Amino acid sequence: MADTIDNKFPNPFSNPGPEPSAENPGGVHPHTQHNQADPNLRREVGDSIGRSVENTFALGEKLNKLESVLDEVIGMFEAERETLGREGDFKKGKEGIELFKSWKHELERIKRGID
Repeated sequence: MADTIDNKFPNPFSNPGPEPSAENPGGVHPHTQHNQADPNLRREVGDSIGRSVENTFALGEKLNKLESVLDEVIGMFEAERETLGREGDFKKGKEGIELFKSWKHELERIKRGID
């Protein structure tokens, strides 16, 4: 029983930390995050297109506007599908929908990088 308790609650003096120094007068270990959900989601400054603009808040607003306009364009094509699709002449329209949806998907990836 004592062995299990010692494993659950290790002795704080078994690994007291680094020696005190001017930078670390308490001689404590830095906080670490051992339970990150997905290490691939970690981002470093400069690792996305969005980080190349200093004011990421303003960029985020512009990207939101762009996304809104893409939604409008996609909506226009989808509305035309209802009329032209009945006539069987909507091949290029379908390509347009797919193109603008792919742009929107790429835009969403960029936006996730600036959060």
